[in-house]
Amino acid sequence: MASAADTSRQTGFLGWVERTGNRLPDPVFIFFYLIIALVAISVVCALSGVSAIHPTAVDEATGQPAVISAVSLLSAENLQRLWVEMPETFTHFHPLGYVLVVMLGAGVAERSGFFAAGMSKAVKAAPKALLTPVVALVAMLGNHAADAGYVVLIPLAGILFAAAGRHPLAGIAAAFAGVSGGFSANIS
Repeated sequence: MASAADTSRQTGFLGWVERTGNRLPDPVFIFFYLIIALVAISVVCALSGVSAIHPTAVDEATGQPAVISAVSLLSAENLQRLWVEMPETFTHFHPLGYVLVVMLGAGVAERSGFFAAGMSKAVKAAPKALLTPVVALVAMLGNHAADAGYVVLIPLAGILFAAAGRHPLAGIAAAFAGVSGGFSANIS
């Protein structure tokens, strides 16, 4: 039987992925840094006059291919458009509604101990040999719940695999493959 120290320290490729991922900054800061880099690149490209030829559009006046010029994201026009269109952008982004409801429900379920009890019971009842196929099957059928398959099932599979003593990234990968496959070619 493996000791607690052996199971907490993963080896191999998935262990390397986990150790490398643990060294990364918080995802909020990663997105923040990427946004800052994108804004800086747009300013530099706009100031240096970078342009590209549109692959399919044609300028009707000249008959020449349309040219796309870089525009600074810090221009007054873009900042105004950002603030004016922000409510419409958020209200038309449909997965946001699912994410907010799921986060609220998951928070209540997690704090009450419902997830821990349900998952431990499910893992103890299911044979470890069938955990991967069951996760993949449920993920394939998860597209009936719209975007909930991506939002709920993928992290849940990682938690289930961890509770079963397997690497969580393997569960995340199995669920992601199942959900993606289910969206493109459902089996039901």
